[in-house]
Amino acid sequence: MVICLKKTSTETSRELLELRALKVQKDKIEEAYKQIFPKVDPFLVHDLILRMQEDPMHKNVGPLYTLEVFTKEGIDSEASRRHILDTTGMAPAIYDKGTHYVTHMRLTLQILKRLNDFEHVLEIMGDYTGTDASIGPRHELGDWRKRYRDDSRPKNIS
Repeated sequence: MVICLKKTSTETSRELLELRALKVQKDKIEEAYKQIFPKVDPFLVHDLILRMQEDPMHKNVGPLYTLEVFTKEGIDSEASRRHILDTTGMAPAIYDKGTHYVTHMRLTLQILKRLNDFEHVLEIMGDYTGTDASIGPRHELGDWRKRYRDDSRPKNIS
């Protein structure tokens, strides 16, 4: 015996409104991330917050990430390395003629904010690694902005 359940137009309309409201809330939280962390990949901020909430062990020390910091060209790479070391407690590897710094570290929102606010930083990206060691640089300057530009095209919610 096959039972076919058909939704009424009222149920469909309500579901559509709920999905649109969810998207509005997602957009609001992403906008807050961009205001507080304009140089940081919003996905990284969201991922970090979720991981710190999920695991009480990470509330104060933060989960392990491979963090990539991109800086302006022509600045003193040793000064940038020292700033990252002082902020994170970890010495970064330096790539791309002193404009790309990679470190494996325990990340917190406070550390991310201090790196974001450093005047020479252009962008920050990162990947959760858990207990694994860093695999080195994985991103290029502009990667996350390209992803969000691609994601900003209108999509139908159905």
